[in-house]
Amino acid sequence: MYSQDVKQDSLDNLLQQAKQNNSWKTTISLLYNKGKLYYSENNYEPAEKHFLSIDSIAKHNSYMDKNTVMALLLRANISRNTFTYDGTETANILGEEALSNAKKLNDEALIFAIYKDLAYTKNLKDDHTEAKAMLDLAFQYYLKQEDHKSISWLYRVYASHYNDVDSLKKSEAIRKEHLMYFRTHTDSLELANALGGLGYFYRLKMNQCEKAMPYLQEAKIIFENIQLTNIRSYLYLIENLAICHADRNEYPLAYEYYKQAYNLRKDIVRESNKVTTRQLEAKHQAIEKEQEIALLKSLNELSQQQKTNERYMLLGGIGLTSIAGLFFFFLYRNRQKTANKLQELDAFKSKFFANISHEFRTPLTLISGPIDKRLEHGELSDEDRNELQMIQRNSNRLLNLVNQLLDLSKLESGHLKLKVVQGNLSLLLKAITSSFQLIAKQKNIHYTLDIAEMDQAWFDKDVIEKTVINLLSNAFKYTPEGGYVRCSTSIIENRLEFCIENYSHQITKTQIENIFNRFYQADENAQGVGIGLSLVKELVTLSYGEISVESPSVNSILFKVDLPIFKENFHPNDLVEDPFIPSAIETNYVMVDAESPLEESIDEDLPILLVVDDQEDIRNFIKSAFKNTYQVVVASHGDIGVEKAIELIPDIIISDVMMPICNGFQLTETLKQDERTCHIPIILLTAKADDADRFMGLETGADDYLVKPFKMRGLETRVKNLINSRLKLRERYSQEIVLRPKDIAISNFDEQFLEKIQDVLDHKLTESSFNIEEFSKSVGLSRMQLHRKLKALTGLSATEFIRSQRLKLATDLLKKSDANVSEIGYTVGFNDPSYFSKCFKEAYGCSPSDFAL
Repeated sequence: MYSQDVKQDSLDNLLQQAKQNNSWKTTISLLYNKGKLYYSENNYEPAEKHFLSIDSIAKHNSYMDKNTVMALLLRANISRNTFTYDGTETANILGEEALSNAKKLNDEALIFAIYKDLAYTKNLKDDHTEAKAMLDLAFQYYLKQEDHKSISWLYRVYASHYNDVDSLKKSEAIRKEHLMYFRTHTDSLELANALGGLGYFYRLKMNQCEKAMPYLQEAKIIFENIQLTNIRSYLYLIENLAICHADRNEYPLAYEYYKQAYNLRKDIVRESNKVTTRQLEAKHQAIEKEQEIALLKSLNELSQQQKTNERYMLLGGIGLTSIAGLFFFFLYRNRQKTANKLQELDAFKSKFFANISHEFRTPLTLISGPIDKRLEHGELSDEDRNELQMIQRNSNRLLNLVNQLLDLSKLESGHLKLKVVQGNLSLLLKAITSSFQLIAKQKNIHYTLDIAEMDQAWFDKDVIEKTVINLLSNAFKYTPEGGYVRCSTSIIENRLEFCIENYSHQITKTQIENIFNRFYQADENAQGVGIGLSLVKELVTLSYGEISVESPSVNSILFKVDLPIFKENFHPNDLVEDPFIPSAIETNYVMVDAESPLEESIDEDLPILLVVDDQEDIRNFIKSAFKNTYQVVVASHGDIGVEKAIELIPDIIISDVMMPICNGFQLTETLKQDERTCHIPIILLTAKADDADRFMGLETGADDYLVKPFKMRGLETRVKNLINSRLKLRERYSQEIVLRPKDIAISNFDEQFLEKIQDVLDHKLTESSFNIEEFSKSVGLSRMQLHRKLKALTGLSATEFIRSQRLKLATDLLKKSDANVSEIGYTVGFNDPSYFSKCFKEAYGCSPSDFAL
């Protein structure tokens, strides 16, 4: 790594000189070498940045050489390595462009290098005909060149190609041909790869571990005799040997290989963390260096400015009056320029918000229109209707945000005008406020209304609707279950006073002072973007009114809106002649279902999945995807998630990070430090893609971290892999008479728990009166918690676990003791010798007497 850093510094110096000399061809060459260094370290982000710079310079100068083509090819490989649909599509486009440019250069070696990589990309896209044609061309070329590394790569792509087109016989034949080629050519590493590839094929595709074993073992010997360049290949080989030994019931060997694979994986993760840390340190040092340069530059500019000022002061001594006049003139002109510039910037900002908001409305219309049309059909299934309604709700929510941006834009530019009419204001307020009755019922919130009669008031209907809906939506969002929301109106000195008070967690003075600031959020983990209350304040001010907020008590917040309702309070231009006619009020708040009750019974045949997210649509989306394979339990925020996790001891948890009260990081840290729940794998979902947030999630103990928006297939795979890894850990337990926490447990808390279990067994297992009640009491868990915890770690219920431990102890005594079967049965805690014999035969397939022989 040190030598790599030296190379980067050397290239940076040369690159700076090339740029100063305006030598863009040299710049392209140096950028390619820097990008290639990053690429070799799997540091793809800066690598791609350098390759993009090459593309920009080359197109600007209408230039093309080998470096520009290779930059395109490496960008294609970076996109392909994401293994996503979009990444593969991008890789195909870039690969085709690279191939076209290579043909223009007439560079044979470059053309076939692109054929080799592009064939793999085509295979991933299921363009098997094009992939096969490119493979054939590249293979013949590299055979002539005797390029062993490329030949081995192409053999593997051939095999993958035949797997994809369901021709396993051809895949087997090509793998055997691969092996025979490297048995006759001296290349130990590629021979090991060929042996491993044939072994993987027999195990994965043919499910024939007997055939796979000789090839895997020979590959292992070769790997151990050479200096490994890719520890991941060796890890994959060890894992396959472990699976094959387990398939052949050779559990001690399987256990040893699993243990070796586990240690290798830890080494890989540790090394990866070191590399990531070094990269972050390098970024930090680069930022500090840039800041230092900027500071020095500022100091230099300041020094130059001081010198200039001193010269002006000297001249000022000669003609003080004239200079003073000029000074004030230029000061005035600069202020004018600054003011004009600020006005232009403000106008540009408002125009930008207006334009982009209008652009959003077109695709939103094209989304909501077909959805509304589909919902009108009565032949939809319940599942399809629920999913379409979820899309419709979120489309409306986006439209509401766009409308708010448009309103703010109009307010700032002065284009939003009042349209004040005379009408029945109380009827409008009752229609709006009563529409929140359903959400109050669902969240068990005590909602009271007191609307005064105002049948001849003057008001702007749009201002009233947006103000009341935003304030009530905000109140219901931050009021917990069992809280209250009070809404009242009154006429004070010919003005309307509208009050909304709600139960809330303690709010600070700083939060109250900033609550109307745009994009401000008191809780960074809450939903929203912080423009609703800012819009309300702007609308109230536009209507010649006032809005204030206070905290009457520790756990409440009160908004007061004061608005004029008489004609003489408005400007004549604000008035319109059309009278207000009440109509149905369309509200755009998102309905939130009440928390689903705790399930009373759990289907033991399905693993339990706990989903914790404060957005109902996300909870329903995940639940619908997993409902057929998991028993799904949901929680609307972190506190409830922790309670349900402790109550149910689920098999896996999926949690959002940004939630009010208790966020995903806090939930993970709480559960991972609790003996009852520390074994449960946790996947965190978040919209934050920063490295710092990812590290925070992993440091709290999360097992995986997925950035939104995510592909459901990716989430399903992660859940399946984490569940399968726990199942493999259970298999270790079945091989030992005495629990070995360091081998079975995956955390310090699991280790402590298993040590406590072993201590209880050492003292009480041989007592015939020892049962589940005493067992759970001894370890400090409820019966259900003990059952779920043991099921997760060992695959056995509490009853099965006690019986299994007694039978394992019996096998040891039968081999080492001279006591008869009945005596051993009594010794290990069985009251009935015949029942002991029956249980023993069910577990080991023979009677205790036969086992002792």
